[in-house]
Amino acid sequence: MQKMTYRVLLMLLAVAALFGQEGPTPQFGDYPATVTHGSNAAPKFSTAGQRTFRTRIRDAAEQGPNFAGHYTVAEWGCGTGCVQMAVVDNQSGAVYDGPLGALPKTLVCVGDLPVEQAGYIYHDNSSLLVVGGCPNNTACGAYYYQWTANQWKLLRRVASKVTGC
Repeated sequence: MQKMTYRVLLMLLAVAALFGQEGPTPQFGDYPATVTHGSNAAPKFSTAGQRTFRTRIRDAAEQGPNFAGHYTVAEWGCGTGCVQMAVVDNQSGAVYDGPLGALPKTLVCVGDLPVEQAGYIYHDNSSLLVVGGCPNNTACGAYYYQWTANQWKLLRRVASKVTGC
């Protein structure tokens, strides 16, 4: 029993060292945001990519904040098992691109990342965004980002093995 415990501990330490991941997994409650409601500013598009998906972004923004207090995450499909996003500041109308561009999520279907973690997970009262998938069909895993000062800050990446997809 001690040998098995020792092996598991060694394996966990090796994985943590390999990916430079120390400490606990970020939780939504660790990154609180105060939810504000009111009139929603019209989105102001600043890139060609944002203008391409203006209808999806406008429709989402009209629903009001769903992320980090006064922001709206707009999501749309980009093919089978693929999703993209943008963030709209409901107070100023500024539109920001997501942290990873197109996110194919089908490759995690049989890997060790739970299927419910594929795609984007966010809350209206938290500035934490959890992204699960395989950006650019590589580097599959769970990514933990904090939305701060209108920028994405990568807090942690937990790699996922892809098997059988």
